[in-house]
Amino acid sequence: MGSFFVRQLASYAAVHRDPRNKLTHFIGIPTIVFSLLLVLALWHIPAGGMVITGALLVGALAVLGWVALDLGVGLAMAIVMAVLWLAAEGLAAALGPTGTWIAFAVLFVGGWILQFLGHHYEGRRPALLDNLFQAFIGPMFLVAEAMVVLGWRRDLQAAMTHTAVTPR
Repeated sequence: MGSFFVRQLASYAAVHRDPRNKLTHFIGIPTIVFSLLLVLALWHIPAGGMVITGALLVGALAVLGWVALDLGVGLAMAIVMAVLWLAAEGLAAALGPTGTWIAFAVLFVGGWILQFLGHHYEGRRPALLDNLFQAFIGPMFLVAEAMVVLGWRRDLQAAMTHTAVTPR
């Protein structure tokens, strides 16, 4: 799986070079993920005498997928997702269904506006328009980028910093 992940990461990185695009993504992607967890926290699923939420189920499945792609980045994603999940569960409980749906709409739309603004700066269309799987890679890219900057994943640096592509 390692080489597959590195190829996907390099593909994502190729259209995320502009620092303004990266900044909008470092805000927009977590906002979108949080908005999804927030609304999924309203979905209660009976499971063997207890109740879990859609946020926990979907978040856990996403983490399993990220861990399968890259153990180190996946485990870091697990920590990030645990924090986002706990915050989403707490906020959904405090807001109730109507408030949660309103917050979801504002956060989801706002996150996507930031994404498209970043790609306006980049001069390239979002990677997920060419490959929907890139939406799954986006959160990993942020964590991998942070890990590379901190010197924790030098093995990913080449994929993250290869020659920039010409804007379309």
